[in-house]
Amino acid sequence: MEKRIYYVNLNPISMDDISPVKIPDSSLIQYEIEATSEELEKMDFLLNETQDHDLESQNLFTFRHFDESIAETDRYEYQAGMDKVIQMIYDLGTAETKQKIEEIHMINDEEKRNMKPPR
Repeated sequence: MEKRIYYVNLNPISMDDISPVKIPDSSLIQYEIEATSEELEKMDFLLNETQDHDLESQNLFTFRHFDESIAETDRYEYQAGMDKVIQMIYDLGTAETKQKIEEIHMINDEEKRNMKPPR
């Protein structure tokens, strides 16, 4: 299957954006990847799933957001999702993307000491 170049946007507000062209906006964090349509679909799913855990809308209209154990679970799930997203960007990334990720140490192989797994 043929791979094509895409740009993954990790802006927290619109993290689900994947574009076939680089958007000329210096405020966006974009990573260049080479992906098949299947890989692109998986990346899109991961981005959307992670974005959903960033702010659980069901907790906004209840008092659940005051429950620290629920908030902690949401933080853990969001961080776990981001780790998967960054790893996939690295795996599919161009040489320049891989270098950028390595330079800023985005891939964290260490256990998250302050993050407890959900119960």
